[in-house]
Amino acid sequence: MLRSMTGFGRGTYEEENFSITIEVKTVNHRYTELALRMPALLNPVEDRIRKEIGKYISRGRVDMYMTLSYTAPDACRVVVDENLARSYHQALLALAGSIGADRVQLGDRSELLYLAKTPNVLTVQQGQFDTDAYWPKVQQALDQALTALVAMRTTEGENIKGDFLHRADLIEEYLAQIEARSPQVTEAYEQRLQERLTALLEDKKIALDPDRVLQEVAIFADRTSITEECVRLHSHLRQFREMLQSDVPVGRKLDFLIQEFNREANTIASKCSDFALAQVCVNVKAEIEKIREQVQNIE
Repeated sequence: MLRSMTGFGRGTYEEENFSITIEVKTVNHRYTELALRMPALLNPVEDRIRKEIGKYISRGRVDMYMTLSYTAPDACRVVVDENLARSYHQALLALAGSIGADRVQLGDRSELLYLAKTPNVLTVQQGQFDTDAYWPKVQQALDQALTALVAMRTTEGENIKGDFLHRADLIEEYLAQIEARSPQVTEAYEQRLQERLTALLEDKKIALDPDRVLQEVAIFADRTSITEECVRLHSHLRQFREMLQSDVPVGRKLDFLIQEFNREANTIASKCSDFALAQVCVNVKAEIEKIREQVQNIE
């Protein structure tokens, strides 16, 4: 099943003291690139998160955003550095004495508020977060987001697949026109050659050598023959359609195959000595280019 590399998914999990929201966005990329933005509490399970993403996504740039709320009683605690607070208090007393303000009463509410704002007297420490216990809940939200993401990528991939099949049919039609027109080009060349030689040799009263004409026509036909290129392009188109039905990611294979499309189309165009054929070749190359642009978005 064809999948696009562009998509978005969102997953959530919520209970009384714990909630998490995960958003995953993917865009085109030649390889797989993960950019994870998550709370420090989940750092111990980062490897598990990456492996879980790998189960759903094989190619593309992945941006994941996590927001987590943990409000259990042991979630955090405020720690008082009593030694540092006493040291500040003694320093304030010394400062008051040095400026002759010994009668200033310290230890009241104002000093307490001052010390509370002093760096490192009060510090907030996170409590114990049991990542193993909460991992199934995180995984549930992550799987929900990734499932939604894959669904969007699949829907877009099916739309692109329809466009691919339509353009492949157009290329087949143009190719049929080229194959039908090619023998006529050789016949037209033979007729023009005979007319030119007849006109040139009439004045000199020299008889036209039919064998020589046939030899020149054979050389021209061999030089402008596109049979092999058309056969290969037909084969590439069959392979292209088969790849579109595959259940595994085929983006890189399609990218390579489109290069082969271009190679055959360019060779056919280089051998065209007829204006009508050249116009059809331009149409073929235009459709191939449209497919090539879309292939860059396939997983």
